[in-house]
Amino acid sequence: MSLQDDLKSRTLALVSQQMANWVVDIQRQIGENQANLVKALDDLQESVARYDEKIDEAEIGQAMAEVVATAGGGGSGGPSPAAIKNALAQIDAGTNLSEVLTHLVDQAASFVQRAAIFIVKSNNAIGWYASGIHPPETVKQLNIPLGADTIFRNVSSGRRPVRGNVSQSPGTGQVIARLGGRASGILAVPLILRDKIAAILYCDTSHPEFPAAEADAVEVLVQFAGKTIDLLSLAPKQPGARPQTTASGPLRTPTGPVRPTPTPPPAPPPAPAAQDEGASTVMFDASQFQDIQQQATGAISPEDQKAHEEAKRFARLVVSEIKLYNEAKVNEGRRNKDIYARLKEDIERGRQMYGDRIQPNLKNSTTYFQDELVRILAGGDPSALGRM
Repeated sequence: MSLQDDLKSRTLALVSQQMANWVVDIQRQIGENQANLVKALDDLQESVARYDEKIDEAEIGQAMAEVVATAGGGGSGGPSPAAIKNALAQIDAGTNLSEVLTHLVDQAASFVQRAAIFIVKSNNAIGWYASGIHPPETVKQLNIPLGADTIFRNVSSGRRPVRGNVSQSPGTGQVIARLGGRASGILAVPLILRDKIAAILYCDTSHPEFPAAEADAVEVLVQFAGKTIDLLSLAPKQPGARPQTTASGPLRTPTGPVRPTPTPPPAPPPAPAAQDEGASTVMFDASQFQDIQQQATGAISPEDQKAHEEAKRFARLVVSEIKLYNEAKVNEGRRNKDIYARLKEDIERGRQMYGDRIQPNLKNSTTYFQDELVRILAGGDPSALGRM
């Protein structure tokens, strides 16, 4: 077995085993606490807050070092264990779907020359975000049918990474030519969520062959991103709870579980691929005003406050996903002030999911879902939603 294959095998085995144990632990906690939903969500949130601490970077780094040492210390000059650790930490820092995918592309691009994520929807691969491509917005003009003879079809049908040279796939060459540059070695890796291909990460290089070590590192990042997104779907992270890391230093995580605060923390700076998400110009929304009133009168209990925070986080997650898969329609809807008309089916499906998830007494007494429609989809301008 080659050094690259051994590194890949050991790394994937360690990461997958640890992540699988976390998911099993979450499912066990849910099953044991069905009789008390509020307590179950509280326990789950505290557990997720500690998961960052459970990645044993030292064990992964030691395993990689052992493989390199066994091979005589040579190696092919691929990404260092420290660089891979840093990339995993940056991906894990994402608090929602958009952030995780953005971090994935940025970290993959640190190992390769160019990287881009394509969202899979309606049997098409739709360009969403890129790094190393100039201008980066060019990728959003690509809508590649998965039935066309390209590397994207091979990944979709085989559900596995594909590596090769652009000369071996004329269809891929025609599509990628629109991104400019001189791509030669190419790589595409599927991101699988809930047993479905949700996105495809495309990378290329000017070298005739895509380096195997870099390809293995990118595959590890994609698999880790998928596990991270799966965990976020169970219990979204709070934006402020992010581990800090450097390429040569250990991860540093909060010493205790993240507790809901009376008012939501300030939204983080928008990710490059979601320029308006979290950047609302509204100074106060209805949910914030309700919180202020309730706190002033002392009319809200800790349990009720927790339920409100959970409802807000789930509304944010659902609406963020709608925007992710419909960015072109969102942009057109903002210009024409008819977002709801363009995305009515997705919005109402999301509203139903939100209503089924939150406590019944919050469904009609709060406007959290509508607030996120305005903030994330409409960029803070309620009129951009149009008639609803």
